[in-house]
Amino acid sequence: MTHFLKLFSRIGHYGTWLMPSGVIIGLLFPNLTILTKAFAETTVILMLTVSIFRLDPDEILIAFKNIRLLFCGTFFILIIIPLLIFLATILINIPSELKAILVAWGSCPPLVSMPGLALLIGLNGTAALLILLLATLAFTLTLPILLALLTDNSINIDPISISAKLMIIVCLCTLGAQVLRKFLGKQMARRIDPAAGGLIVILMAFFAVTIMGGIHNVWPTDPSRVLTFFLAATLVCILAQLICAIVFCKFDRSTSGTIALAGGSRNLALLLPVASGAFYENLWLFLAVIQIPVYFLPIISKPLYRNIYLKK
Repeated sequence: MTHFLKLFSRIGHYGTWLMPSGVIIGLLFPNLTILTKAFAETTVILMLTVSIFRLDPDEILIAFKNIRLLFCGTFFILIIIPLLIFLATILINIPSELKAILVAWGSCPPLVSMPGLALLIGLNGTAALLILLLATLAFTLTLPILLALLTDNSINIDPISISAKLMIIVCLCTLGAQVLRKFLGKQMARRIDPAAGGLIVILMAFFAVTIMGGIHNVWPTDPSRVLTFFLAATLVCILAQLICAIVFCKFDRSTSGTIALAGGSRNLALLLPVASGAFYENLWLFLAVIQIPVYFLPIISKPLYRNIYLKK
């Protein structure tokens, strides 16, 4: 048991370096992406559960001291960021189908793995979870309005149904994780916390393998579209974090860093169950290519986040 915990703790320690291995494996072995695709949803749920397990309930009360900042951050990433993306697409001549994908990306709540990623980087995991919950509730209203106003594509979605399902998942994961934490006790929970970080790394790497099929499906026939989507995904991921970092730089540093991370980590996969036609194909491709910056950027951004937000 001790050796097992040490191994996973070691994996967690080098998490930002090991996570991209999933992207590389998924790109090198197309057949593996087909075999693992069915486990993508389960992997996301496990990531969220382990992330919540790592959160001490006492920290949630501390995070509520910055609830106004969390509300403002949630509003900014759900409303202002997609508006800025829309304005940028007007200035830059890009395909209309990519415009719709980018606006949809900016209108979605953060990834369910974002609390775990925040913990790996050293940011406020509790604040990340609260932003995830607030954004998931709010996007039921903001998403359909923004898509109707800012896109010329007929995207037939039911965001209320999507959000209801996601909230049920989040609540069940929260309940299960915290009940387990209570059962184990504070001392044991703290002991295995580093190993839980390693488990998150393994799960995130595995998820990257499952989603890489989106690239394999398009690359043989249209490599230029893959490259265009990849460039757009990388830029929007970086710029969204930079803009949030600049806007919130004068506030509580750990929470502000978490808002910046949330701004560049969106759960566009929420639209997969309800998307269809050309939008679905473009959505699947975009989800695949954006995994590359999502998994590789932490290698660069981790020391930056720590120097800016965590240095006393």
